[in-house]
Amino acid sequence: MARTSRRNAENIVAQETGSIYRTAIYARLSNEDGDMDTLENQLDLLKSYVGGQDDMTLSKVFFDNGYSGTNFERPQFMQMMEAVKRGDVNCIVVKDLSRLGRNYIETGDYIEKVFPFLKVRFVAVTDGFDTDNGDTADGMIVSVKNLVNDVYAKDISRKIITSFRTKQKRGEYIGLVAPYGYLKDKEDKHRFVVDEATAPNVRLIYQLKKEGYGDDRIARALNERNIPSPRRYRYQIGVTKSDRYAASLWGRNAVHTILTNLAYLGHMVQGKERQELCNNIPKHLTNKEEWIIVENCHEAIIDQQTFDEVQEIIKEKSRVQREKREKSRAGTIKEENYLKGYLECGCCGTGINLSQVIRKKQAVRHYYCRGYQQWREPFCSNKYRVDKHVLEQAVLETIKQTVFNMQDIEHDKLICRDNNGREKNSRRLGELALKKKQINRYMADLYVDYEEGLLDSHDYSVMKDKYQTEYDNADLEEKAIIFNMKDEDARAVSGDKLSELLKKYRKVKKLNRGMVECFIEKVIVYDREHFKIIIKGTDAIFESLKGVAQ
Repeated sequence: MARTSRRNAENIVAQETGSIYRTAIYARLSNEDGDMDTLENQLDLLKSYVGGQDDMTLSKVFFDNGYSGTNFERPQFMQMMEAVKRGDVNCIVVKDLSRLGRNYIETGDYIEKVFPFLKVRFVAVTDGFDTDNGDTADGMIVSVKNLVNDVYAKDISRKIITSFRTKQKRGEYIGLVAPYGYLKDKEDKHRFVVDEATAPNVRLIYQLKKEGYGDDRIARALNERNIPSPRRYRYQIGVTKSDRYAASLWGRNAVHTILTNLAYLGHMVQGKERQELCNNIPKHLTNKEEWIIVENCHEAIIDQQTFDEVQEIIKEKSRVQREKREKSRAGTIKEENYLKGYLECGCCGTGINLSQVIRKKQAVRHYYCRGYQQWREPFCSNKYRVDKHVLEQAVLETIKQTVFNMQDIEHDKLICRDNNGREKNSRRLGELALKKKQINRYMADLYVDYEEGLLDSHDYSVMKDKYQTEYDNADLEEKAIIFNMKDEDARAVSGDKLSELLKKYRKVKKLNRGMVECFIEKVIVYDREHFKIIIKGTDAIFESLKGVAQ
């Protein structure tokens, strides 16, 4: 009788038992890959391969375009791993090992540790590698291939860095987007030409600064004149396609960037950021001494005298502000912002910030609308500053009233809320998984905009931190729910303990962060005296209280 191969036997078993792998295909293309190895070619190959397997069904398609294989923090790759953790996928197929990654150690960890731990089958089609084969010789081949990929990636990085440095030193621009006021020369994309549509706006910004305008005031003046911001202008001329910039306004960061950019003197300034894979140097901002500056590469928009005058104004203002801070000792007198992340302007919907000044050796703290502070009317008319302690006291009294009402709930009702808790937790896990997936997509789009020069490093950092905080909060809540569902008995809290906790909250005289997190959904601020304090639903409050009571 002919001997049946191990693979054929597995296929027969899979067909007989109905064990079909839920398969995700993954493709990756970096900026250094050749034209023949396109994403389309990879995906066609992978779909054809999966379609020809009796024990696979195509469930998901993931691909990262323009991402190096040395870094595993790729948007689509991370989404694929989330799908694996959720159980949506238990098989991953790639064209070859280099598509998974070119980092020798980390790629090996995924193949030898992560995938087996998650019970995920991994296939590299053109390398003939399949973790279901369990052949030890393949493991040696994989290690060698990974090492070769790692060395190849670093060699490519070294060559690219050398090429870029040479171009930068010759005054050739290697970025994607020209500074506001300039366009890339159609005949030579490494050179700038003056954009006559926006260059007058740059001169106006410098003139207003000389007249004593602050950055915020300049931004407001530009918005009042309906002058498109850099992001909005690039959207209008088709440089960027993202609709998020269609109504983008001027802000202080955009103004400050223009006021300090040597490019407007006709100089080519590059190397403000640095990253070297071959030397294991991550992306970071460089000191001014490390910048590559080549003078007189293109037509100047601002003359040297005007530029120098503006730099002196900026320097003097920074000195005065620094002396004020040191004299007031504002940095040494701090108080926690218990309502951080829960406040929203009732006029424009933007967040509410907390300011602190020292008057007569006393710290004075007020909440103010960030939208009004930066853009004024007509964007927002909420010009009021709300005393921190007044708003906190209003929130505290609302929480106390809520506690009083909750104590009237029958003891039995308080206990029986666990009966349908698992169903609610399951729904919430689904919501959190969707939220995390959306945030990953937003962060991926954000990174693309940053890499293309549509966002400066400050804006990218602020927006990335915001999304990362939202992701971390969702992830933390997800882990807490999973932990609770696995151990129902451990999280059971008696009605007596909850009653004691509610009594304690009724006697509290000062708001704290824990109370805010337990009870508050959102606080909308309309003016100094009018607030809308939105309390969480009763079920959500009880769940939070149980965690505190434990």
